[in-house]
Amino acid sequence: MFDVLYTNGKFYTQDSRRPVVNALGIHRGRVISVDDQVAKSMFKRVVDLGGAPVVPGFNDAHCHMTHIGEMSTQVDLRPSTVSSMQKLLSAIESAAEVAAPGQWIIGAGYDQNFLGNCHPSAEQLDAVSHGHPVYLIHVSRHMGVANTAAFELAGYPQRRGIQVPDGGAVPQDDEGRAVGLLQETARSLIQDHIPGKDLQDVADLVAAGSRELLKLGVTSITEPGLGAPDHIGMSRFDVAGYQLAKDRGLLGVRSTVMPYLTTLHPLDDSNVQGHPLYSLDLGLRSGMGDEFLRIGPTKVLSDGSLIGRSAFMCCDYEIDEGNRGYLQFPEQTLRERLIGAHLAGWQLAMHAIGDAALEVIMDIVAEAQQLMPRPDARHRIEHASMSSDRQIARMVQLGLVPVPQGRFIHELGDGVRAAVGEERQPLAYRARGFLDAGLVIPGSTDAPVVSADPILNIDALVNRTTSSGQPFTDAERLTVAEAVYAYTVGSAYAVHEETYKGKLLPGYLADFVVLSQDLYKIHSADIAKTKVLATVVGGEVSHGTL
Repeated sequence: MFDVLYTNGKFYTQDSRRPVVNALGIHRGRVISVDDQVAKSMFKRVVDLGGAPVVPGFNDAHCHMTHIGEMSTQVDLRPSTVSSMQKLLSAIESAAEVAAPGQWIIGAGYDQNFLGNCHPSAEQLDAVSHGHPVYLIHVSRHMGVANTAAFELAGYPQRRGIQVPDGGAVPQDDEGRAVGLLQETARSLIQDHIPGKDLQDVADLVAAGSRELLKLGVTSITEPGLGAPDHIGMSRFDVAGYQLAKDRGLLGVRSTVMPYLTTLHPLDDSNVQGHPLYSLDLGLRSGMGDEFLRIGPTKVLSDGSLIGRSAFMCCDYEIDEGNRGYLQFPEQTLRERLIGAHLAGWQLAMHAIGDAALEVIMDIVAEAQQLMPRPDARHRIEHASMSSDRQIARMVQLGLVPVPQGRFIHELGDGVRAAVGEERQPLAYRARGFLDAGLVIPGSTDAPVVSADPILNIDALVNRTTSSGQPFTDAERLTVAEAVYAYTVGSAYAVHEETYKGKLLPGYLADFVVLSQDLYKIHSADIAKTKVLATVVGGEVSHGTL
């Protein structure tokens, strides 16, 4: 007897040869049959879906699951919760009033575009902190704001004498005092002094983030930046924390993890034409693990963000004359480490938001491939937020995988249009341009930068309107079929997992989502109204009831 037969459903398989089937037979976590290939009597259980539409489990190709778990422990400052500076300060004061003596107050998700185009200042936070150190995380997670107590704990009395690291910025007033804002690598000045997460903390965050994503129909994710506490607020226990959560049965979402590039190092004197090889200890690299937890690409930030106006651009920002952003690392450092990782067999995942950063990264990939050709490396460009037709053509030539975030259009689009200007706005947040060029794109959100909800992400890819209701390059719209394919097969392809994940066919993992309405049949204006009725992982219901 086989495990379970899910019948009387409308299963969108994502395979053109058999696009829709009515039943899935499952055994030991994989699909073994479709329709009536195996008799109903051969299954221990039969589950009738009542005609409900079903798609493969959503796979978020760039998702900070531990940060999603961590959001529940922080003050929620997202625009949907905090819509003015006064409300932000009130939220911080409320948290400070009940905090234990000396406890850090951490807030996350604020967006200056909803606060009168101003970041909170240290003085403003001092006035409501009741003596607590305060650190606020910008929605882009590329900036933060600290109060005076936080600077003092970091060794900068009265916010003076700041030693700004390369690839970062700390704006100061006329008296040489930091105003509170820390950009890019400068965040480490404060983050290094916030109590770090231990092994149990990471496991708890993984478990919490996993629970939240299962509610949304997410069955797989790729989390970037593990092991980089100094740069993006992660922990040196990240991989161990994932393993602990998995061992305890708390990792409900299949996870491909991307160690940060700074965790790699030369293992010996090996080199290729003078280029040292960069890897983890024992030579560990992309691909190690199993269907629930495996090592994916190595991730690096090459530049910053658009709404923070720190992404490295070929032209000045529209509302910040003379500013073109900057690289997070010296170009030679990026070149040495990325080429070294390529030579050691790693898949590369390179955050490049500005068009100038994209150019730098593609030059490095071209050199790496010339030194050691790897035709199916599938090196990734995380975000690829500003890209011209010429640059897209070069991505095709280099075999790159762009990883865009559709939901950025809705939640960040108005701020991006203001930052880059009307003339250059069509280069931002492209999708159709990638597909028409022949590139495979995954679906992703970069949550919690924006909502982790795949339905809202699909809505944004199809409708392309900002939160103010303005259209954002209609020519870049996708169809529902293309958006769902990106969120399933495309995301699996982006990490070499497409042979067993992303489709509902015999041999594939039995991960799927039961929906309240058929995305393929409804009007595009109704996409966001779709609900997840049940999330199934490995044939077992992980969220909802069936």
